Amino acid sequence: MDLQKLKAPVDRQLALLGFELVCLEAAREGRDSILRLYIDHLDRGPDGNRPITLDDCVAANDGLVAWLDVEFPDLRNDLNLEVSSPGLERPLVKPEHFQRFQGRLCRIQTGAPINGQKRFKGWIGTSTEAAVTLEEDGVLKTIPLEAIQKARLAPFDEEKAPPPRLLAPSALPDQPDAAGVEKSAGKETPWHS
Repeated sequence: MDLQKLKAPVDRQLALLGFELVCLEAAREGRDSILRLYIDHLDRGPDGNRPITLDDCVAANDGLVAWLDVEFPDLRNDLNLEVSSPGLERPLVKPEHFQRFQGRLCRIQTGAPINGQKRFKGWIGTSTEAAVTLEEDGVLKTIPLEAIQKARLAPFDEEKAPPPRLLAPSALPDQPDAAGVEKSAGKETPWHS
């Protein structure tokens, strides 16, 4: 299954259900092939921090299953559907994600080296439709979004990492969790269909 062909229709269907498709990935776990969807609320609430619950995952799953069976009838024969919250180490896929989490620490891996480097860990600075700027070890680095293979927030490293020196104070959140990252009392539980 070509995930790029599936991404836009799934994104539209989730929007009808009140959710944003954060990330879509195919995974192999043992003998099972899984289509994993990370979702978020389209309406994040007045404080911008409305976490995804297990009930939300169930609602999104139920809303997708019947639609998938009509639009992509063979898909669920080959893949198991898993709907999950983005979690604390949420994927950063769209330009809006980098803008929303400006001032937060993230890890980025690129497909090809940029100035001899493929792995980055730094504070998110400015971002555009084309690139994101990170402050890594006191150096500003611009990474084209098209070069990014994988990007995730790194909330567990924020307290240990040296604070950014070059980013404007307005780019930094007041508190480590102020940028709308969900809080968790335990491990996130994905919903399987």
